Amino acid sequence: MDLDKLIKEVFHSDDYTCTPLHKGYTNKNYLLQIGQKRYVLRIPYENSEHIVNRQHEEKAIHAVRDLKLDAPVVYFHAADGIKISSYIENVWEYCECPFPDKIERAAALMKKLHQAKKRIGENFDPIQRYQDYKKHVSNSLFPLDAYEIVLPHIRQLSCEHVLCHNDWVSGNILLGEKDYLIDYEYSADNDPLFDVMSFLTENNIDDEKDRQRFYNIYFDTFQTETARQLHIWETFHNLLWCTWAMMMWEQRKDPVYRGIAEDKYKALKKCCI
Repeated sequence: MDLDKLIKEVFHSDDYTCTPLHKGYTNKNYLLQIGQKRYVLRIPYENSEHIVNRQHEEKAIHAVRDLKLDAPVVYFHAADGIKISSYIENVWEYCECPFPDKIERAAALMKKLHQAKKRIGENFDPIQRYQDYKKHVSNSLFPLDAYEIVLPHIRQLSCEHVLCHNDWVSGNILLGEKDYLIDYEYSADNDPLFDVMSFLTENNIDDEKDRQRFYNIYFDTFQTETARQLHIWETFHNLLWCTWAMMMWEQRKDPVYRGIAEDKYKALKKCCI
């Protein structure tokens, strides 16, 4: 796509600057300045179509618009995944945020999303995701087959599915005067507990007291069965994202993916059911 032409068509201006933002695992992101206004331009890497589903993302963007959780989207094209959204000023990514209540604020964001009970009619099948990532791994960095013992436990879980974000990494959680949950490229209808454990594992929240802080905001009641299901999901998350990282390492040879795979494998060995 001719990005210069696109920017001129969207903003009716040729007075702009475009500066790389070194963020994101599946996309190249740029800070786009048009006059005095700033935007984020996202361009997916090639061969990302088996990682995320842009049609699902488009539906999710529309579904959450009234919740005002996401950064306002100015342009989105599902066929190629190019997106332009407003740049949010004066916010912190979760991991960098100094707020003492940032765990509680993240929990409130998640609760708002899930309690809205939005659905887009597209299922996030976690086991199918795992199998899709696995088939793109030719040379496994770590032996994972024994940990597939968790898969039958996932199949046995039963709950009401709602629209979930499914990717609660630090960079998708922006905290400030107003809090935001951005980038819905993994979003689809799913078990809400998948999101809970996504947040806890992706942000290395291992301390039980810190986890309890999250639970106190998110859950109205917390039962033994909930804890059991969360443990199943924790094991699965480490398996899933270790496999994803090995796939990305094979495709891009960026050391960051090898590091993620190693971290997830270490966590998997600690928490496996």
